[in-house]
Amino acid sequence: MKIIPVAKSLGNGRLRQHTIAQKIAYLLLILIFIQLLNQFLIFSGTALERAIDPTMQNPRFVVGVYQQVVQALTGILLFRWLFQKGTQELGINTWDKKRSLTFFLRFVWLWLAIVALYVTATYFFFPSEWQAMRAIASPPTNTIVTTLLFQSFFPGMGEEILFRGFIINVLAAFVLPNWQQNNASKWGIVVASSGYFAVAHIYFTLSPFHVTHIDPVQIAMALGCGAFYAVVFLKTKSLLASFLSHNFANVTSTLVGYLISGV
Repeated sequence: MKIIPVAKSLGNGRLRQHTIAQKIAYLLLILIFIQLLNQFLIFSGTALERAIDPTMQNPRFVVGVYQQVVQALTGILLFRWLFQKGTQELGINTWDKKRSLTFFLRFVWLWLAIVALYVTATYFFFPSEWQAMRAIASPPTNTIVTTLLFQSFFPGMGEEILFRGFIINVLAAFVLPNWQQNNASKWGIVVASSGYFAVAHIYFTLSPFHVTHIDPVQIAMALGCGAFYAVVFLKTKSLLASFLSHNFANVTSTLVGYLISGV
């Protein structure tokens, strides 16, 4: 796996003089902070939705934009503070654009095949699940439109900046600084970042601790897609392909769900 370096060292970063143990401690604090941030966004998003004027159509669009913008800004601010580098180094660029678009097209065909396989398997082998999917009431047309518009841009913005651009740079600098010369370390970054991304899709409350949402299919998709996004980011040093792929996956999944419920 030929990979372009993302974070060779901390350079002039704030943690350059810290020991390995201190860097790992910072990493753990960062990961815990991001998990708590996600839970806060869920809680505050629910509160915001309740506070929005009830006559406003599709308040979840506003909530979703708020959550993704906060994730994106968190990734950018933490990256600039820790590494003292610009957002282009974070992956917000069009470097290697041709290669990024090639990866995106490959993902399109792969994802369409996965969705087709999933729908076919559910229809033939899991009739109860199929009936449950069909029983979901279709929302109004304006809600469908705004939801698809949201899924076509915002998830790839917030989540890719935070979970790919920032987290992978942190893992490369703090845990596996010699990953360029070690294939196992390269894949370690991919597995660790995608695993963390999958865990972020498990929702819980702290007091008392209780898991409020866990969907095995969603976790599996987040893990697999997260691994693809991570590999592409490491290969291109750009979030372009992962951004496009992430949004395409969200749009098609949402659209297929609407089509099934409307059959």
